[in-house]
Amino acid sequence: VKIVIKNDCDYDLSIGKLDNGASSPELSQVSKGSEKTYSLDGKWQGRFWSRESGGDNPTAGAADPASLAEFTFKGHGGNDYYDVSFVDGYNIPIRIDPINPSKDGGADNGEQYHCGAPACSNVPKCPDELKVMKDGKEVGCKSACSKFGTEEYCCSGSKDTPDKCPANKYSKQVKDVCPDVYTYAYDDTTSTFMCQSEGYTVTFCP
Repeated sequence: VKIVIKNDCDYDLSIGKLDNGASSPELSQVSKGSEKTYSLDGKWQGRFWSRESGGDNPTAGAADPASLAEFTFKGHGGNDYYDVSFVDGYNIPIRIDPINPSKDGGADNGEQYHCGAPACSNVPKCPDELKVMKDGKEVGCKSACSKFGTEEYCCSGSKDTPDKCPANKYSKQVKDVCPDVYTYAYDDTTSTFMCQSEGYTVTFCP
């Protein structure tokens, strides 16, 4: 299965790829206006993200929040599962498009999630208390969970079931602007997409 990473931003990007279960990511540079293709195992699970390229230091800002494209290939029913996740925060606009999807299968959560293209073309305005600043410039926006770490925001501890952990004011602000996006732990029914396709294009700054 191929993943094509497209950089439509007006700056160079450092692309991160992390396989589920791996301890450290694979980093690559993709210059503005260009793309990079990854050929992945048919059962691959993992995530991609990007950051504005740090010049001489490609790992700069590795801990800062980033918009994620997450994939599980050949999951339930032979479908690939994919989503755009801002659960840990976000930085750059992003979209996922299936490449030559087949019409087989379907989505449990509604037709719009069957081979759909989850996107956040304009990232939401970040509340001051969640901003990550570097040299006077905003480089990312944390989620409430990654910033505050409370059970209420992270759906952990005594709040670890959907009925005890509804959307919070911060996740709602993101969902209002980008309804396709995974905004907190129990947001999966309105943010998980599924498809059977040759691959997927992940576009940054679509």
